[in-house]
Amino acid sequence: MPVTYLDVPEGLDIDKKRRLVNRMYDALHDAYPFPDDVRIFLREWPPDSVSRDGLLGAEPARPVLMMHVPQGVDAEARRTMLTKINAAMVDAYRPSKFLIFIDEYPLDLVALDGVLHSDNRKRVEDQKKVYGV
Repeated sequence: MPVTYLDVPEGLDIDKKRRLVNRMYDALHDAYPFPDDVRIFLREWPPDSVSRDGLLGAEPARPVLMMHVPQGVDAEARRTMLTKINAAMVDAYRPSKFLIFIDEYPLDLVALDGVLHSDNRKRVEDQKKVYGV
C-alpha cells in the first residue's frame, strides 16, 4: 500500500489536480500492484508557509514527493514509475526542480490495525508472489 505525501504550492485548479493524481496513481499502481490501495495526500502550501534558506515567502513551494512503499520493487519498475510521476508533475506544475524521496519498508516494520504485516502469513505469501520479497 503506497502512501505518498505531495507538497506543492497552492492554486492548481481541481481538474489539473485530478489529472495529476490519476497519473500518479497509475504509475504507483503499476510498480506496486499489491494491494490495490494507493494513497496520495496532496498538501498545498501558501507562500507565507514556505521558507528557503531562512527566507519566509521567498518563493512558492518547490514540489516534493515523499513515498512510503513496500520493499521489493525492481530498479527498472522504480525508474519507470519515477519517470511517469515526474512527467505528471511537469504537466501540472512546471516546476524548476522536483524532488522525490522513497522510503521502502519490510513487512516487519509496517502494521495494520496493530498487527505487523510480517505476522500475516497470507500477506507475506501474496507479497512474495508479486515482489519476490
